[in-house]
Formats: sequence, structure tokens, C-alpha cells
Amino acid sequence: MSATAERLPDSIVRMAIEWQMRLRANPANVELFSQCQAWRLRDARHELAWQRMQQVSGHFHNGHLPDAARTASVLRQADVDLSRRRTLKLLGIGLAAGGTTLLIGHAPPAWRSDLATAVGERRQLRLDGNLDVQLNTDSAIDVQGRDIVLRSGEVLVDGDAWQVQCRYGLCSAQHARAVLREREGYSELHVQQGEVQVNSPAGVERVQAGSGLAIYPGQLMPLNGGALDPFAWSRGLLVVDDMRLADFLAEAARYRQGWVRCDAQVADLRLSGVFQLDEPGALLENITHLLPVQIEQRTRWWVRVVAAV
Repeated sequence: MSATAERLPDSIVRMAIEWQMRLRANPANVELFSQCQAWRLRDARHELAWQRMQQVSGHFHNGHLPDAARTASVLRQADVDLSRRRTLKLLGIGLAAGGTTLLIGHAPPAWRSDLATAVGERRQLRLDGNLDVQLNTDSAIDVQGRDIVLRSGEVLVDGDAWQVQCRYGLCSAQHARAVLREREGYSELHVQQGEVQVNSPAGVERVQAGSGLAIYPGQLMPLNGGALDPFAWSRGLLVVDDMRLADFLAEAARYRQGWVRCDAQVADLRLSGVFQLDEPGALLENITHLLPVQIEQRTRWWVRVVAAV
């Protein structure tokens, strides 16, 4: 099959679209441009998807697409391997009477942020002198000096005089090392060193090293320990202690594309261990050595854990 005819996975096409939109929204962001270049060089298919999207997007105005009939012609001219319906779906385009509109206003936070990571990617950087910041998988932040806004995902901050605005509160410290993560319905803070002050509509709380806090819209709830080491990801590890298999798989799924689940009959099995995040295949395979389970994998994007036969 020739390069122009090769059918690319949806996940790669989506990432090419995401990079396109992020760069369009932040044309002067040199760091973002470097990230995109690194992604394109990582895999020949990434570069192929990028070139195809460049051909397509060159015919589009920022924020709008031509009428539906012309869109199909444009895609054919660009020699894109996707049908018009599939491409419109991937682009997040809503069909309207007389034309199509790209829903940029509803784009994910990563498209509109200063710094972001893709699924499975982690990044470390230094801001404004001695402030170290690490982004976990599928995360996005905005940065202004030593002030950070967590748009999505998870960030580790280590240094002097910083503050992070999360969804439900403002976390600030004079010197501290802490992780902030956005979860469904609340923001989560864990402090490893120093002290972090949390200001929120629910009140003010000082969180000491070794403690955590769940920041809800209307309340603050202490977090004392747990089955997951909240700092291990910054070392490339997933470290768990007596965690339900279903919860473990939900955590592991954050670092890979696709669908990962388990049958109900094994969901409550518990496991402990240290797993390498950069080896997602081995990570799942290791479960079979710890629990009486086996892996069913139809494609690299679909994985189910079931009871061992």
C-alpha cells in the first residue's frame, strides 16, 4: 500500500487535528511548536497524518469550513484516507443548514492551553528560575510567570512561591512539592514537602506534607493515604497497594489509547505492585502473574481482563 493510500488510525488523525488547532490558537508559542515537531518525528505515520491535515486545513478558514459539498471535494483533492463522514466526525464538525462550522469553542482544554501532553506522554520543564513543573498524561496548563492554571489532567509543582488555580480552588505555597489532579466532580491535592494553602468557596485549608485534600465545589475533605501513590508517575511508575483491579485498570488506561476494562467477576480482586508506565503492554501482562486472570486483546485498542481459564 502506498503512503498516500495508507489508512491511518483514528487516534493518530485526532492528534494531528489537535496539534493543528493548538498551533492555530497559539501561533507565537515556540514551546508548543517544538512539542509538535517532536510528535511528528516520533513516528512516520504522525508525519503522514500531519501532512494530510495540512493539505486539508489549507482550504479552510479559521473556525469555519466550506459548504458540505465542497468539503468532500477538498478531502478528495488532499488524497486523505478518510471518508467525508469520518473526517467530519473526527474534526468535531457540526452540520448546519447551508454549511458546516468547526466547534472550536467546545475544543478540549489542551487545544487552548500554553502547555499540554498527549495520552501516555509526560513532560518536565523549569519555569521562571527554580520552579520545576511536570505534566502527567493527557494534561494541560496555562502559565504566567510562577502562576499556573490547571486546565485538565494532573501537574506536579516543586519550588518556591507558586500558585496553581484548579477547577475548585486556588492552591499556593512559599516552598512546597505537591501534585494537583482534576477528577470527576472535584480537584485533588497531595503535598509531599512543605505546606500548601487552599482557598476555595468552601473555605481555607492548610495542607501539610504527607497529607491530601479533596476540593469540592461546596466542601473540603481530607485525604488520608490511599491505594495509589500520587507522586510515582513523576518517576515513570504506577505504584499501588491493595487496589481493586477495576480501579487499577482505570488508572492504567489513562496512559494508553483505547478501551481497557475487566469483567465484573474479577473487578474486586486486589493487587499491589510497581509498574512501568512506559511499558503499557508489559504493565497489563504483569497482572496475569499477580492475579488469576488473563488478557483478551482483539486489537491494540481493545483490552479486557477476564478470569483465568
